[in-house]
Amino acid sequence: MLGCSRVDPPTVTPATPVPADPEIKLESMQVECDGMLGALAAFRTCENLEDEDREDLDDWIERATRDMASSRKANPEPNAQKAIAAACRKATESVQAATERCRAGPKPKVD
Repeated sequence: MLGCSRVDPPTVTPATPVPADPEIKLESMQVECDGMLGALAAFRTCENLEDEDREDLDDWIERATRDMASSRKANPEPNAQKAIAAACRKATESVQAATERCRAGPKPKVD
């Protein structure tokens, strides 16, 4: 006869919590967003970009310049300025990574 027995699941000890990333020391909204514009301009000089990519970057630079001018004119409250600065920093880091990838060689051709 088969008996039913209850087997308790193994006890698992929780892992130590992963600490939060340290808070990033941000500069002012203007400094961070100017950094993003500089990163876009540097990306534009990558010798492996295609003409279409450069045209897209020109449009991004123009749009970002207009948006930042509007932000400065609106003079958002400090928390909003900090959020804008953080977004510009994040974009700067992404563009810098794209620039490194671009300098490593031309992007693969899609058939």
